[in-house]
Amino acid sequence: MKEFELIQNIFQASVMANTQGRGDILLGIGDDCAQVQVPQGQSLVFSMDTLVEGRHFPFDADPVDIGYRAVATCVSDLAAMGAKPAFFTLGLTIPESDPQWLAGLAQGMAELAEPIGLALVGGDTTKGPLTITLQVHGYIEPELASLRSSAKVGDDIYVTGLLGNSAAAVPIVTGELQVTSERFDYFYERYWRPQHRLIGGMALKRVVHAMMDISDGLAQDIQHILKASCVGAQLDANLLPISPELIQWQPEAAVTFALTGGDDYELCFTAPKEQATEIALITQTLSLPCTKIGEVVAKGFTIQGYNGDITGWQHF
Repeated sequence: MKEFELIQNIFQASVMANTQGRGDILLGIGDDCAQVQVPQGQSLVFSMDTLVEGRHFPFDADPVDIGYRAVATCVSDLAAMGAKPAFFTLGLTIPESDPQWLAGLAQGMAELAEPIGLALVGGDTTKGPLTITLQVHGYIEPELASLRSSAKVGDDIYVTGLLGNSAAAVPIVTGELQVTSERFDYFYERYWRPQHRLIGGMALKRVVHAMMDISDGLAQDIQHILKASCVGAQLDANLLPISPELIQWQPEAAVTFALTGGDDYELCFTAPKEQATEIALITQTLSLPCTKIGEVVAKGFTIQGYNGDITGWQHF
């Protein structure tokens, strides 16, 4: 199957279909470039993520799972900015043109992209080791973008959701560890189907100071906020939101997974103490689990109740 036929036949019915009736997308796939119109009063934000077979997901993984996770990891950056998802481009390197595999990939992408209004508007395909690159774009009011550089001394530090499940799931996903079917289902789902926090990010952007997503481990990622904001932090390991399933399965390692594991794609944010009531109202209204885990201080970085390594995921 030739490249253009591959894109048209396989992706047209799923993630490309979101371009229909979109006033902001003037021209989608089919020309040298896509053409979009950014809505008035909004700015365009974009981010890119690359997933490599054998590095970011196991060899011979289900293409539906790969497609979903590829979109989820990318839109997490939009959530961290408080942006509304708009469209994405896809760079796809594949060892061979397998229509069945590609249909599964497109299905997985559409499973997440379609409900959130994210449309595929362009990209490129080539032959080589399986590599998937997504560049995702979104809209936000320029003055409301949640930046890493805006944390203030005295801010409370929060995280959404539960931490550590995805990292703990890796040996299950790769087949290195055999567990009960119930445990397999729980952790497999947490790895391949991370919950996006787009609505939470859009709602919280009006009350937070700094925000980012947790992809390489909380202890490592929060230091990006601290460095950009020229501040420090005190965290309490006893306050970390960890699932009962992880504590029961890995009681000695659960806190380490939560702090350093990565792949949670939850939000970490700082906010003034006087916004605590508003944050509780927002998160309760959205049924969004949210936990205060520490405080921004003038300098230094400490984690009360934890003496282990705080190095997260290393890309090199």
